[in-house]
This record gives sequence, structure tokens and C-alpha cells, in this order.
Amino acid sequence: MNKFASFLAFTILVFLLGMSQPLIAQQKGDFQLAEQYYKQGEFEKAAEYYLKVYKKNRSKAYFDRYIKALVGAQDFKTAKKALNKEIKRNPAELTYAVTLGDIYWRTDEKEKADKTWTQVIGKLKKNQNKIITVAYLFTSLNQPKYALMAYEVGKETIPGFYSYYPQMADLYGIMGDYDNMIELYLELINYNQGYLQTVQTLLSRNFDFTEDNSQTQLLKRKLLQKTNQYPENQMYAEMLIWLNLQQSNFNGAFVQVKSLDRRFKENGSRLINFARLALKNEEYLVAKDAYQVVIHKGDAQPYYETARIEIISTQKIILDQEISTDPKEYEELIADYEALIAAFGIMNFTAPSTREMAQIHAQKLNSVNTSVTLLETVLETPGLQKREIALTKIALGDYLLMQDKVWEAVLYYMQAEKAFKYDELGDEAKLKAAKVYYYTGDFNWAASKLNILKGSTSKLISNDALYLSNLITDNITVDTNLHPMQMYAQADLLFVQQRYEESFLLLDTLQSYYPAHALADEVLMQKYKIRFAQGQFTEAANELDTLNTSYSYDILADDALFLLGELYQNQLNDPQKAMDYYLEIMTNHPDSVFVTEARKRYRKLREDEA
Repeated sequence: MNKFASFLAFTILVFLLGMSQPLIAQQKGDFQLAEQYYKQGEFEKAAEYYLKVYKKNRSKAYFDRYIKALVGAQDFKTAKKALNKEIKRNPAELTYAVTLGDIYWRTDEKEKADKTWTQVIGKLKKNQNKIITVAYLFTSLNQPKYALMAYEVGKETIPGFYSYYPQMADLYGIMGDYDNMIELYLELINYNQGYLQTVQTLLSRNFDFTEDNSQTQLLKRKLLQKTNQYPENQMYAEMLIWLNLQQSNFNGAFVQVKSLDRRFKENGSRLINFARLALKNEEYLVAKDAYQVVIHKGDAQPYYETARIEIISTQKIILDQEISTDPKEYEELIADYEALIAAFGIMNFTAPSTREMAQIHAQKLNSVNTSVTLLETVLETPGLQKREIALTKIALGDYLLMQDKVWEAVLYYMQAEKAFKYDELGDEAKLKAAKVYYYTGDFNWAASKLNILKGSTSKLISNDALYLSNLITDNITVDTNLHPMQMYAQADLLFVQQRYEESFLLLDTLQSYYPAHALADEVLMQKYKIRFAQGQFTEAANELDTLNTSYSYDILADDALFLLGELYQNQLNDPQKAMDYYLEIMTNHPDSVFVTEARKRYRKLREDEA
């Protein structure tokens, strides 16, 4: 190319670029105007400018917006004409035909719409991109029937199309066809077990498992059919377990768990996990049964020891839950613990069992000395892990405190704290040590320790520290007379030592000497705790009722109402009174931390009464 030709080409390029800049700017301005008119609802003007932009730049996006504006203006005649023209120009773009069918549908030309859409479905063949695009468009046009027809083409012709089953199932759900909806979900986990959790999430979103309605019954029937039809497919049994758990049917879930454990020779691992889940949900008898199945497998199985230990702990929880348990039942349970220790010895995995034994001796059988001796034996055992030693020292400190050996107790607490200085376990030990200083009247020292614990990562510990710190501060900074606070702290110690009548008598004396003291509501709350611990539930309710009546404005008022509700619900067997107290919390204390639970219990009691 000579120099003149190069110069001419460069000049033409510059000229064209110079012309294109205003053209691009004009197109941009027309599109912005179209968008503005569309947002303002001036669809005719919007369509005019969209068309201008489309004619200059044959983009599908601009054409789609042009048709959308025409539909907004209800200019269906122009929309049909434009779409037919575009279909002839670009017959492979099936979305234009879908949109044309939508115009027919809007203008009540249902037969034309059906014919147009059916033709589109026939042209999809094995093209996955077109199938998905068309199906999404049908879904956006609220045409689930045709969207499903599009998906069905993919399901029948494309291997691995199951990843779109959730979308198809949703469409069946929209149409109320729960049979096909469930079938697709179950097919999905048959193709790919990795979709199990996805299917469970989608079913939870679509079904209300709190009610035994027709949908959940249908799901259960289908799962039972699949489990029998495909016994080698573990996922269907997993789903059946999951469904039973969603409906809080732990007995039904237990049947399936046993079956899976036996069929797939899992040696009890699933049963152990299920037992722990049942325990967490307070299904204690089901948990016991699950542990028992593992024990029956024999001591050669890997989870035998775990089951032996945890079934005894479960039995302890059951006894602790009962309002009045015969001490003989605890004595029988102690015999089970002793047999366990005799079989396995004192080791890291049995150390928690020894602490449970100690707790029973101290709190249920009035034998604190035995508890102390037992835990001292544990501490003499070589090879225990650091955490087990610390937990045992904390428990030993508790029982030494009951023996009134307060400074020995503090020593053990401090040793545990030092071993786990930056751990919640250390915070627990520090809190117990701070309480000892509070019991003995060294309020300033106790408060300094409690202030540090307000920042504990354990919410329970930080809340306890905050409460006791505020109690001390409120009653020693304003009132220079420390005698009332000392009496209250001493009564608190007597309560911890289970010297209930002495504690109650001291609180009575405090009320008599200082009837208008700021501790008055705290005293009533402590007297309630004493009567409750003694199993004197009517008297316990009386203390709370006095607190609620006399100190309805105070910080413990909502606590008293909630505890009254619990008493009448669980111990005094008067659901109506329980409902009244829960309702009073909701009505008069809307900001209480108990509101949510009170509402939940109120509704449950109302349903039971109905």
C-alpha cells in the first residue's frame, strides 16, 4: 500500500469514528429516555424510543424491552406484528414465539397460544440451553404447565438432566400436584445422594411438618414404598428418619435407625448419635432404648462402652426430672455406676460417671462425705487428662463447700482456674471462687472478680457474674449498713449447703429486721427456691405470688410470673392458672426475656385445653 492509500484509509477511519461518537451518544440518550418513560408508566413513548434504539442496534435485549413497552401500552396488535416479523427473520430464537403466545393468551386467544407454545416445545429437541431458557420464560409468564413440558423434553432426552428436578418439583407444587412433586424429589436423591440435604430443605419450605396433613402423609407413604422397593438405597431410609424427626416422632425414627444399623452393619454408631439427639430433645426413654440396642450387641462391639456410660447418665436425668423420686431408685442407680467403674476402672472416659455418682451421693442421698472421698480417689488416679482433673476439682470444691470447708473449696477452684486460665472452664472456676468470697462477706473482693467475668465468652457465666455483681454493688454502695447483705449472703450459702430450714429462718429474720430493705424482693425469690428444693410447691407459689403482688414494678417481677406459670403447669397441675401467668407476662412485660417462651407455652396449653 502506497503512502497516499494509507493516508486515505486513516482519514476515512478518523471520519467514521468521528461520526460514530455522536451516534453512540444519541443511542444512549434514546435508551435513557425510553427507560425513564417506562418507569413513569408512559409505555407508548417508551416503545417509540426503544424501537429507535433497536433499529440502530439490532440487539435482542432492546427488542424485548420494546415488546414489553407495547404490552404495557396494551398495543397488542403492534406487538404481534413485530414478533411475527422477528420470528421470520430469526426462527431459531424460540423465546420470540413464547412471547407471541403470551400475547395471544393476554388477548384471550387461548387456542393460538396453545398451538404456538406446543410448536415451541416440539422444536426444543436435545438443546439444553434452549430448554432451560424457554422453561424459565414460561415460569416467569406464570405458565407452569408449559414450563414443565419444556423440562420434560430435557428429562427424557438429556442424560444428567436431574439437576433441574428441583425447578420441576416447584412447578408441580405450584400446580398442586404434590404426588409428582414428591416423586421428582425422591428420584433426585436416587440419581445423586449429594442432593439429600437440598431435598430436605426444599420439602421443609413447601410442607408444614408440624401438622399431619395430606401432603406429609403422602410423603411418608412414598418413602415407605421406596424403602421397601429399594432396600439397598440408604437415602430413602435416611429421609424417613428425617421426616419422623421433623414431626417429633422419635419412636418412628428409632424403628428406621435400628433397621439401617442392622442392614448396613454400622455397629451402633448411628444408634449412639440418634440416642444423643433424642436426649437433647428430652426423649429420654427413646434414648435409653437406643443405648440398650447397642449394649445388646455385646462388649466386643466398638460402641459398647459408650452406650454403657451414657445409658446410666440418661437414667440419672430421668430420675432428676421426676418431682419426687424414691431415694431407693438413686441407690439402685449408684449400684449401676459402681458396676461400671468396676468393669472399666477410673479412666478419662469414666471420670464423668464418677462425678455423676458424687452428685447423687451429695444432693440426693445426703452423703457428702462419700462424694468427697470418691472425687479424691479420682484425683489420685494417674494418667487423667488435664480437663478431667480440673472438672473433678471444681466438683470437689462444691462438696467441700457443702461441708463448710470454704477455703479448701476455694483452693480447688483456684487450681482449676489456673489450669484453664483462658478457657470457659477457668471462668467457671473463677465464678465459684468469687461466690465463696461473697458468701463470707468479702464483697469488694468478690465484686472485683465478678467484674472481670462479665466479659466471659460463656453467656451463662457472664450473666451470672453480672447479676451477682449488680446485687453486691446495689446493696453495699448506697447502704453503709452491710448487715442485711451479710445475712442474705450467709442464707445463700446455707441454701447451697442444702441446709434449707436454717437458710429460710435466716431470711425470715432478715425480713423482720429490715422489712423495707432493697433486698426484700430477692429474699422472697430465695425463699421460693428453698421451698421448691424441698418439694413444697404450694408454699413456693405463695412466695412468688407475694413477690409479684408487692414488687410488680421491680426487676424480678417477670421472673416471678414465669416461675409461677411453670409451677402451675408442671407441679401444681392447674393449666388455667399457668396460662393466666404467661398471659400476664405478655401483657404487662412485653420486653421481658421470657415473652417468647411464655407465648409458646400459652399457645400449647390453650391447644391442650381446647
